[in-house]
Amino acid sequence: MFVEPNEGPVLANTGLDSLRFMKPVEPGESINERLTVKKKTPRNEDYGEVRWHVTLTNTEGDLVAEYDLLTMNAY
Repeated sequence: MFVEPNEGPVLANTGLDSLRFMKPVEPGESINERLTVKKKTPRNEDYGEVRWHVTLTNTEGDLVAEYDLLTMNAY
């Protein structure tokens, strides 16, 4: 999840906060991931930090997990 081999703006994943599991995911079950930007914080002229709110849902649309993901992003 959230991995792209080509060079892009995400330089590093720097943290994961407030992880909560709401419901088990069964083997073979698909999940969907949605990322929403919560906050952008400039660090210097080259990069900044982005705090994402991530939700994972199963094929029925039930929330199975959520967390905040921190990434270092190039401008």
